[in-house]
Amino acid sequence: MSLTADEADHYKYGMRILSLNSTRFDDSKMPVTALNALPAKVASYLPSGILRDFLSQFIVARSVTIIFSALIALLVFHWSRSLYGFAGGLATLVLYVFDPNIIAHSQLVTTDIYVMGMTTLSCYWLWKYANSRNFRDGLTCALVLGLSQLAKYTALALVPLFLIMLSLHDWFVLTLEHPKKIGPRVGSVLRKMIIYGVIAVVSCIVIINIGFLFNRSFTPFRDYRFQSQTLRSLQSEVGVLGYFPVPVPYPFLQGLDRISYRESTGFGFGSIYLLGQLRKGEGFKGYYLVASLLKVPIASQLVILGTLALYFIQRQRRQHFFINEQFLLIPALFFSIYFNFFYNAQIGIRFYLIIFPLLYVFSGGLFQNWNKFSTASKSVFLILTLYLISSVLSYYPQYLAYFNELVWDRKTAYRYLSDSNLNWGQGKYYLQEYISTHPEAVYEPENIESGLIVMSPDDLVGVTVDPQKFAWLRENFKPVDTVADVYLVYDVSPQALDQLCKTKSICP
Repeated sequence: MSLTADEADHYKYGMRILSLNSTRFDDSKMPVTALNALPAKVASYLPSGILRDFLSQFIVARSVTIIFSALIALLVFHWSRSLYGFAGGLATLVLYVFDPNIIAHSQLVTTDIYVMGMTTLSCYWLWKYANSRNFRDGLTCALVLGLSQLAKYTALALVPLFLIMLSLHDWFVLTLEHPKKIGPRVGSVLRKMIIYGVIAVVSCIVIINIGFLFNRSFTPFRDYRFQSQTLRSLQSEVGVLGYFPVPVPYPFLQGLDRISYRESTGFGFGSIYLLGQLRKGEGFKGYYLVASLLKVPIASQLVILGTLALYFIQRQRRQHFFINEQFLLIPALFFSIYFNFFYNAQIGIRFYLIIFPLLYVFSGGLFQNWNKFSTASKSVFLILTLYLISSVLSYYPQYLAYFNELVWDRKTAYRYLSDSNLNWGQGKYYLQEYISTHPEAVYEPENIESGLIVMSPDDLVGVTVDPQKFAWLRENFKPVDTVADVYLVYDVSPQALDQLCKTKSICP
């Protein structure tokens, strides 16, 4: 694949971190991509030769993300097996491995897979610590929670979420074991929550400082130059508190400010597109629910929905919710609500990947007591598995452009979603090859003309250009082919164009 839109900058920031410089050149890049830049950095110290040339290749940088995602695959298998047995773990593993969106983004030097994996890992260790109260598990949980903050700002939400889940767990255990002594023990639970909160915050602050190389840590709040209205207003209202130093590095809070500014204004990315509609600086309610409906394999959706239905229908399955399943479902529910109803930068399902591993682990519960399933039930799940695998592999190797069978004709995918859901720059090599073998083809003509025309779906629908620029093509002709399941090929005959010009008077 050619480099996607953000990869070069993510890689550049990772290399900058390895050069002991965390100063920002944009908003969203995070220290975690230093892992991707590490092979090339090592290569820079090696003599010329095969090893140096190999480590310097960008595909090696991408391989680091692949390895990380594979480790998360092992994690979700282990967690699901611990909860629901081997069959549940295996089912979870299949759902993860054959998620085309996870496959696609596991191949890239970006932060989406890292925050997805670190969120899953953090929730796993919180579950372990909540049920073991082992000091080592607690220390590991605090460490992983801190490391997750180096992946993406989305992970900030984990700190209050973890306190809520731990409180719910302890309250449930308290009412279960000491139903008549709740009053005297409430104070003890509250004290523990305060201690947990302090440890979590301190752990995150320490690791954030290390990750951002203590770059201007403890800069007074008043000395920041904010862009977002929220932080600018806060800065103007805090008064004397503005002289107090901020205990995190300058680029950390600076990046959070810039992310907030872009998300609220739409600055820096194109229009948001959903089902033929465009918006600028404002999202669609339920955007990611629609995106998931179209881009998550149908078989996976059926398993998730079946697991949820069975879980809430059968009361005995919910008896240990606060012991086990809350650590999967509460984060998934929170991020689902946040991204669908409060997040405006809706430019791809990649932001939503954070909930998928948690749902897949939970779905392992559908396969608990597999040995007791009837032959017919086992056959149904086998058919679903084969359907899942064939559906996903049918897009090989263009997994980023995957749409399930609800979008049967791949030439129509642009009508539903665009941006990084479909075209993130990953197919440029295929486009170049197509143009070289079809010299008569014109890529995005400046004027209305006939012939073989190739279009980026983003430009066609108006995500990145004026929607009226290609309205003549979009509204009057249908694509006859695609390049790499991304770029749209039109064959506009001179006769059809003449007829269009006569009837609609749109030609110069």
